[in-house]
Amino acid sequence: MKDEQLDWIVTSGLDRAIETANTVAKYHKNTPFLSDSRLNEISWGEQDGVNISEAKSVVDKVAHGWMNGDFDAKIAGGESANEAKARILEAFTDILKVARERNYHKIAVCIHGRIMRVIMGTLVSKDLSKMHHFPHTNCCYHQIRVELDDDAESAVDPAQLTFEPIRIDVRGHLADLGKL
Repeated sequence: MKDEQLDWIVTSGLDRAIETANTVAKYHKNTPFLSDSRLNEISWGEQDGVNISEAKSVVDKVAHGWMNGDFDAKIAGGESANEAKARILEAFTDILKVARERNYHKIAVCIHGRIMRVIMGTLVSKDLSKMHHFPHTNCCYHQIRVELDDDAESAVDPAQLTFEPIRIDVRGHLADLGKL
């Protein structure tokens, strides 16, 4: 991604995503940068901050529910896939509005794994049940193309746009991480 021309870097409000976005920004010094908490990882409620090996059975039960179409399933105090989807649609509506207004064409969005799957299922597949079909590795990226019309007055509704996957789960750049 360091050789790509970026118009904007957008990240969740969580430290790991911001760190990744800051690494990307080192190669794109004058690129505008935005942190948006609506892009934060899905809330796992009572399991947030719990060691993954301890939380796995509870998280897996909810994820299994999602795989079977129960997108309202959630951990106590947490967020369902449907709730995350609503938040993502709101965030992407605003991101795409700004992109159109400012004539941004290449945007890097730095986020976490499960919310990335919610985004891919919601925007690329238009089917949340397919979120599990999108592989991802820490620090990988997906390249997605979306065409916006130039009419500044028309609504931007990500649910109605076509998000075309170009490259999925790209990891080649990870070999260079030790050189930073």
